[in-house]
Amino acid sequence: MPKRWRHSLGSTWQITQLIASNWEVHYVDNPLVVMQLDIINAFCSVSRQAQFDILAEMASKSYDNGNLNNGDMIPCAPSLHKYWDYFQSMQGHASTLLLTDHRGQPHHLTCSKGGQQGDGFETVRFAVIIHPSIGRVFQRHPACKAICDDIFVVAPLQEALALVAELKLILKQYLDLDLDVPRFNCYVPGNRLDDDQARELFKDTLANRQSFSDLAAMDAGVSTKGLHVAGVPIGDDAWATKFVAEKVEAFILDVGKIDHVLTDGMINYHMLRFCQNTRPGFLARNTPTPLISDSLGNLDSQ
Repeated sequence: MPKRWRHSLGSTWQITQLIASNWEVHYVDNPLVVMQLDIINAFCSVSRQAQFDILAEMASKSYDNGNLNNGDMIPCAPSLHKYWDYFQSMQGHASTLLLTDHRGQPHHLTCSKGGQQGDGFETVRFAVIIHPSIGRVFQRHPACKAICDDIFVVAPLQEALALVAELKLILKQYLDLDLDVPRFNCYVPGNRLDDDQARELFKDTLANRQSFSDLAAMDAGVSTKGLHVAGVPIGDDAWATKFVAEKVEAFILDVGKIDHVLTDGMINYHMLRFCQNTRPGFLARNTPTPLISDSLGNLDSQ
């Protein structure tokens, strides 16, 4: 889901609590996992027809494998009705986009789907479209919990894959959205499996069920060490400490670039304060202190 929805501390806490409350009930061949999903070019690709159906509170076509049909009612927050004219004027007709290619040649493209990422109301528009479809899929998979932050699924492995396979189908057929399977991440918490065992189990689970075939490319991001949720590390202490150290090193490198380019002291100060300083500050607010103290000490000494 879009990066602007992120409430990192809340999402991190929720995932941690779900892991803690569900870990003991699962088996080695079907372990609890945290699966991070990603949508390709989400803002620009989503169907506008679905948006207007939801705002009108009535389906104009079939959705969700026939679970919602033409004429069926769709729930919509009443507070959104006042924005109907805005949605109609911004997305009710084709937009003309200007593209300049590598040779400097301008091209005018007609766009009748999606919207402009970065627009002030775009996050609301996108949420209005995808939340009903995602919610209906999760209702059919009660063993799975969702954290709406790039879509995080917390569930036993087999149940999580079943949900993701169905979600991939639903989003493509009815909202014209593609899940970016190669970019998925899967975190297997606990110490029952190492990384190689987890990857092998993941691969075998995908191969043993035909409905998982569309997820076959999802084998590069399996880890038993950790996962970063909206830039915050979740995992064992060694993994989280390494994650923070690498982030701090990247920050130090970027500050060196600023120092090299900006010789004006006041501009340099404001760039560091308002732009670069937010990065270690974010980690410091959302990561346990023992895991970041050495890295931040290294930063202070630079």
